[in-house]
Amino acid sequence: MPAAIGLVEVEGVAGIIVAADAAIKTAEIKLLGWESTGGFTTVFFEGSTSDVNAGLASGHKAVESLAIPITSSSITQPDPSCLLFTTFVGLGSSKVYQAALGIVETQGYASHVYTNDEMVKTAGVSIFNVLTVHNRVVCSMIQGEVGAVKEAVARAELCLSNYPHLKRTVVLPQPRDEVLDLFAPSKLGAVDV
Repeated sequence: MPAAIGLVEVEGVAGIIVAADAAIKTAEIKLLGWESTGGFTTVFFEGSTSDVNAGLASGHKAVESLAIPITSSSITQPDPSCLLFTTFVGLGSSKVYQAALGIVETQGYASHVYTNDEMVKTAGVSIFNVLTVHNRVVCSMIQGEVGAVKEAVARAELCLSNYPHLKRTVVLPQPRDEVLDLFAPSKLGAVDV
């Protein structure tokens, strides 16, 4: 069992993706997985106590820029049963993605079909995954060159400018491969949690 595990919880999905990317870029941690309940998601990672605390600090700071409530904590010397219920674990792939990641999160699914189509038609991006969590939260993830991802996300913001349920958009210019593995698509299409 690791010396410590860190947990970051937010409403929606975008925040834990941002937190995981910031944490793994700051400290020697391993992403363990994520879980969802009631429209809130939690990402789990492990490492030494100091690395977990450094990862939590940078993840927390990165999520603060999204202006959403965040809870984070560390558990030192965790009991093995603590991680038995982490449903979504990384693929463990050695794939190298080498692309920026764009995230568009709303409450409600219908807008994503239209918005995803607009993003793909506007810029040289591809749909990486669509995650749905409880409380009708839907998170579309796109990939491509940084400029194309920024253009596509701007198009999504324009398309959704009159939509009252746009929650947030994010562009990660260089997400770590481990983060993309953790949120990679299943073979069944959109992941419903």
